[in-house]
This record gives sequence, structure tokens and C-alpha cells, in this order.
Amino acid sequence: MNTVKGIYHDGIVELIEKPEAIEPAEVLVVFPQKKKKIVSIGGLFKKHNINYEAVDEELKKLNQETQKHIISELEN
Repeated sequence: MNTVKGIYHDGIVELIEKPEAIEPAEVLVVFPQKKKKIVSIGGLFKKHNINYEAVDEELKKLNQETQKHIISELEN
């Protein structure tokens, strides 16, 4: 499996990078989820100091790992 980046607009996917395949091939398009912002955390932790930037970075890392896992599962 080979992955390339592209831009989706008006129902068309325009590739930014050139794929290895030169003949027609089946493709899988994965759209990233909309970024979610953490507004506040309540309950037992509402009086605790929370580093929201660290939480945001950890969520980004988990999202990247999830995407890599999905791609590796499709390659097998």
C-alpha cells in the first residue's frame, strides 16, 4: 500500500503527491475528524490545574497513531 496526500473539494480528490501506481487502482480515502477543542473539565477535577495544551498534544499524538494503525491493518 502506498499513501499520498491530496485535497478534497467539490466532490473531487486532487492529489498533491504522485502515487507509485500508473494504472487504474482501487483507493481508500480517509478524512480526518474535525478538531475538537476542550472547553472545560468538570466533576471531580474542576478544582485541579489542568494543562490543556498538553492534553491537546496528547490527543493529536493518539490521532496520528490511530491513523497509522488503520493504514497498517489495511496493508495486512
